[in-house]
Amino acid sequence: MILRRDPTKALQVGFLVVLAIATAQVAWWITDQRALARGEQERVAALYESDASAVTAFVELWNAAGRTSTVAEQDALSEVVARLPHLAFDPADGVASVRADAIEELAGDVASRLNRYAWEGGFFLLVLLVGMAVLTRAIRDDAQLRRRQQNFIAAVSHEFKSPLASMRLSGETLATRSTEPDSRRLGERLVEDGDRLLRMVDNLLDTARIDDGRISLNRESVPLREVVEGVTAGHTARAAREDITVRADIPAITVDADPLAIESVLRNLLDNAIKACSARDGGEISIEAHRDESEVVVEVIDDGIGFPPRDAAMIFEKFYRSGDAGTNPMPGTGLGLYVVRRLAEISEARVVARSDGLGKGATFTVTWPAART
Repeated sequence: MILRRDPTKALQVGFLVVLAIATAQVAWWITDQRALARGEQERVAALYESDASAVTAFVELWNAAGRTSTVAEQDALSEVVARLPHLAFDPADGVASVRADAIEELAGDVASRLNRYAWEGGFFLLVLLVGMAVLTRAIRDDAQLRRRQQNFIAAVSHEFKSPLASMRLSGETLATRSTEPDSRRLGERLVEDGDRLLRMVDNLLDTARIDDGRISLNRESVPLREVVEGVTAGHTARAAREDITVRADIPAITVDADPLAIESVLRNLLDNAIKACSARDGGEISIEAHRDESEVVVEVIDDGIGFPPRDAAMIFEKFYRSGDAGTNPMPGTGLGLYVVRRLAEISEARVVARSDGLGKGATFTVTWPAART
């Protein structure tokens, strides 16, 4: 869990594992090459000894035949020995032996090769170690920068909440007490915009708390119908203004979840659906739920702009908005669905999205553990 919250630490552990594997691989390679070189040295030395024995045996057979070699034959024998520079031959006693300097040269060649293998392996490990150190330093600096940015965003978001709440209260007062239609309309607009900004601030704060692992959930039996009714009530005015119809068909079922978490998930899903329908100048949103054995399945269905099927997993990534690569990106900050996915993961729930393509709507399905009855 710690590694999941801290990718830098996970990367450092991965680098250590790679370094350990690379060190073991280089050590095995050097050991194997050492054994191979030693074996080759012994094989060549044995061939030298075989050559010396063959020449000596040939001379012995020649002498055993009782013949006196001619000058031409002695020249031929000398030429054969000359082609074997690793041998020393004494014509007087007819004995061939391996030259000591040839054995030393062979041993020196093997030692040089082993040294080369050791230097190459050491250089490879050094480059790998330096590269990992540089990458780790860069990633750590980047993580610290992102942490400072998150702290700044969280601090600014906290500072936003008080004036936004005051602005919303002023707008609510203006909308309820003013006798002029224009003033009431402006007050209602202030309340709606204040709610929208407060939702964005809440998403920023939730994102910071989730990323830092500072969020704790208290799971209990939550009546799903009451949560959905509360969420839809908070979006009624906005949906009506955007010519969007919201329908909810929720039976009397309960889920095992944190009340604030499930409210945040459904609020963000409904907010996302309203944005999708608003981009098409109106539409319809349906919230449905049913119990499936030990789980409760909630679906938020809209006939909005939809998204390409290949984006089904990407839309839950932080700051990702469907259509970012095109000319008509989805409105919003790209944090709502990220909060939905992370809260679902922490709550042992599952969330998936599907769409048949652009302009064909979308369906978001959240599966929660059902409360024990």
